[in-house]
Amino acid sequence: MDILSTDAVCRVYFKGTVMMFFGSLIIAVSFEQSNLHKRIAMVILGIVGISPRLLMLGFMIPTAFLSMWISNTATTAMMIPILKSVLIEMGADKKSSIMMFLSLAYAANCGGSGSLIGSGTILILYETLKVCGDEQPIRFLSWMYFAVPLLLINLIITWLWLQILFIGLPSKNKAISQESKDNVTAMLKVKLKELGPLSRYEIIVLCSFVMALGLWFFRDPDFMEGWKTISNVEIDDATPAIIICVLLLAVPLSSGEPFLPWKVVQGRLNWNVVIIVGGGFALAEGMSKSGLNDWIGARFEPLKDWNTFLLLTMIMLFTMIITQVASNSATASILLPVLRDLAISLKINPLLLLIPNCLTCTFAFILPVSTPSNTLVYEASEMTTFDMMKAGLGLNILTLVSTLGYMYTIGDLLYDINTFPSWANNCSV
Repeated sequence: MDILSTDAVCRVYFKGTVMMFFGSLIIAVSFEQSNLHKRIAMVILGIVGISPRLLMLGFMIPTAFLSMWISNTATTAMMIPILKSVLIEMGADKKSSIMMFLSLAYAANCGGSGSLIGSGTILILYETLKVCGDEQPIRFLSWMYFAVPLLLINLIITWLWLQILFIGLPSKNKAISQESKDNVTAMLKVKLKELGPLSRYEIIVLCSFVMALGLWFFRDPDFMEGWKTISNVEIDDATPAIIICVLLLAVPLSSGEPFLPWKVVQGRLNWNVVIIVGGGFALAEGMSKSGLNDWIGARFEPLKDWNTFLLLTMIMLFTMIITQVASNSATASILLPVLRDLAISLKINPLLLLIPNCLTCTFAFILPVSTPSNTLVYEASEMTTFDMMKAGLGLNILTLVSTLGYMYTIGDLLYDINTFPSWANNCSV
């Protein structure tokens, strides 16, 4: 007998979490179609300084922000040509160029952790906890309360670490010439001018994006009754994404064509990511149905007497190693359901094991094959594998430490991680 029938696999792909991700990818396509993402990037780059340090920060901020809503791969691919033009105008040396390229990939990886739709691994965390019922605390808004401050902390850590590693302390930095500053400033102004005034398409996408955020934020906020109560039918976070997608795909322009034609979506949508995320959910459900989760959990039984902090640290180190060579989503799909069940059996708050390990899956910095963003910057630059390993290993350790510290401070304030919650008793697949 098949562990999962064809109908069961179809239900996995059409469940709310996958549909939310699918909808968010269509919204991302609308960004690319209108060039709004390029305008956001150019405006931010024009605001920050032209020194190598500030310019790196200027690239990291829009990359991280866009990666919260758009595929990390698409964001990195969009920023690489802009960065190349800037580096040419700066006359940057090899070390500075490698530093800047790495900052793009690492900012994209960090940025994907900032919202539920930013990364497949975060969606897998959300799906892993959904089986625990409506009392579990992870929602679109509550996740951003937790994740955005940590995202900013890790961005600052990345920014400082790459500087120390490649160009040294500020006192040792060779100042960029005034001519180079003028060239970069002029080039950025030209690129922004090429985009022209804010177009009707960009305004539609911006309004749609703001509407989607508003629907997500106020569906079930912690501080008031959300709009989901307007219907007796269950409304989850997939509903706002699908509503906005229907508007983008169906609302006609004056020409009679829809604002976002399906042929554009079909050509630009990253279908591989949808298949990987949905396949990860199918894999997780198959492991549960077959009893493999229970078998793996039993192997962890000798760890029940370990100190919780030590247990969490060891599992995070294991996750950090695996996610460098395996798909982040596949790693999360296999690991998170097992950790959920392990936490329940040990009477540990499931969030204490799930959230840090989910984030560790996202922070894959060491090898070019660790994430598509790493691969893109590796191919676009003259860096060696050793350059990325040297930067990525240190950054992985630093973000692991920051995630642990954040979880035991801010995470404890938000989620009371040292207490076994009542909702954990309801977790069943």
